[in-house]
Amino acid sequence: MAIFASGCKLSNTNATKSNNLELAAFFSNYWEGRLKLFPLEAAAVGDNRYNNLLPADFTNSYRDSLRSFFTLYKNYIGKYDRESLSEQDKISFDIFKREMDMNLEGLIYDDNLMPANHFYALPLALVKLGSGSGNQPFKTVRDYDDWLQRLSSFSAWTDSAIVYFRKGIETGNVLPRALVIKMIPQMQAMLTTDVTSNLFYGPVSTMPATFNKVDKDRLIIAFKSAIQQHVLTPYKKLGEFLQNEYLPKSRNTSGISTLPGGTKYYNYLTRLLTTTDMTPTKFTILAWVK
Repeated sequence: MAIFASGCKLSNTNATKSNNLELAAFFSNYWEGRLKLFPLEAAAVGDNRYNNLLPADFTNSYRDSLRSFFTLYKNYIGKYDRESLSEQDKISFDIFKREMDMNLEGLIYDDNLMPANHFYALPLALVKLGSGSGNQPFKTVRDYDDWLQRLSSFSAWTDSAIVYFRKGIETGNVLPRALVIKMIPQMQAMLTTDVTSNLFYGPVSTMPATFNKVDKDRLIIAFKSAIQQHVLTPYKKLGEFLQNEYLPKSRNTSGISTLPGGTKYYNYLTRLLTTTDMTPTKFTILAWVK
C-alpha cells in the first residue's frame, strides 16, 4: 500500500492555519490500511469489505506486519512540522503520533502467548458473529458466503492459538488457573450433537425469503458442513487442550505483574488505557486523593 510516492516532500506550509488537506488524506490512507489489517474492527464500524477474513493476529508473522505498518505511518507523521498546523490538526497530529508509539510499544510484550481468555477471546466473539446477533451481516447471498469463508479460517486460528499457548507454557506466560477453568465450559458449550441446534446455524433459520431455492439449498448444505468442520472440531480441540494440557500448567497467581516482565507490561497498559504517563502507583494515589 502506498501512502505517498517515495521521496515525496510533504507540504508543511499553512500560513492561514487552515486544516491541512494533505494531512487529512494521510489519515484517510492510514484508516483504509488499518481496516484491512483488523477486519473484525472494520465490520464493527459497518465496513463489510473484509467480512471474509479472519487473521490469527497474535502470530509473530502477523505482528511483524503490524510493526511494519505502524512504523511506516510513524515515520511519515514525523515529516510534518507540527507548529505549522492548525490547532485542530495539532490535536489530530498528537493523538495519531501517540497511537503509533503505543501500538509499537505494545508489540514488544508477550501477551500474544495468551491468545484467548474467558472474557476477551475470538472463540467467544465468533459465537456472536456466527449466530447472526453481532456485526456480521446476513442480508445477501454474498454475506452468507463471506461468513462461510471467514469461519473456514477458524480451524487454522485454533491450531495457531494452541501453538502460542504452548510457547507461553515454555516461557511462563500462562493464564491464571481460575480463568482457564472458566474457559473450558465455554468451549464445550459449542459442541451440539445436532448442527441445526447449534448457535452457528442461526443465520440459516433467518435466511431472507428473497433468496432463490438454489442458493438456499446450497447454503443450508454449506452451513451444516461448516459447523461440523469449523465449529465442532476446533472448539472440541481447543477445549480438550485447555482441559488436558494447559490447565495443569496454568498459574495459581493472579494479575499481570506475576508474569515475566509483567510489571513493565502493566505500566504500559496503565498508560495506554488512561492516556497519561503515570505509573499505576501514582494513578492510584491521585485517585485516592481526589
